[in-house]
Amino acid sequence: MREREQRRGEILRAAWEVAEQAGWAAFSVERVASQAELGRATVYGYFESFEALVLELARQALTDLSERVARTEGLAEALDVPVRFAQTRPAAFALLFPPGADPRPAFSNDKLSEVRTEAQQIVGRLQRLASRSGKTLPDDARSAAAFLAGISIASAVIPELRASTTLRRKFQDFCLGSEDKTSDKEKSGSG
Repeated sequence: MREREQRRGEILRAAWEVAEQAGWAAFSVERVASQAELGRATVYGYFESFEALVLELARQALTDLSERVARTEGLAEALDVPVRFAQTRPAAFALLFPPGADPRPAFSNDKLSEVRTEAQQIVGRLQRLASRSGKTLPDDARSAAAFLAGISIASAVIPELRASTTLRRKFQDFCLGSEDKTSDKEKSGSG
């Protein structure tokens, strides 16, 4: 049993290497088998289908994302989780938050959609941190979660925001209405 789990782990590590090196468009069982130095049949002995392999990778990515959000202490740090995740695990980020539709069944099935929805919900849970920090958010919970998810995901996918912590913080502050605001009277000198 232990040997089987070890081999399964080796296949998953090889799968992540393929995803990182070749991208999801070129991802295949054949490439994973080659990377793991195994035959296709061996990979299928551990994962019943290509879809099952991709789904397990998505679940691993979701666990990593969830753990990263759970470890954050402040809103700015939490909003940066998707950015850091995209920087350190680009293939995992792309699997959970794909840039476009992939018609292949392994990348467009209901089970994978559920994992992706859960990833969006994890990012949306930043609402609790935002509320504690006194930020102004939409009144209903779904809208607030979508608002925060949008801010954090935009920070991860827009190259300029992704590359600059300073610019990203300004963007986040602007979106959350927490920039240092000087009243119009003070600006005009009549305050």
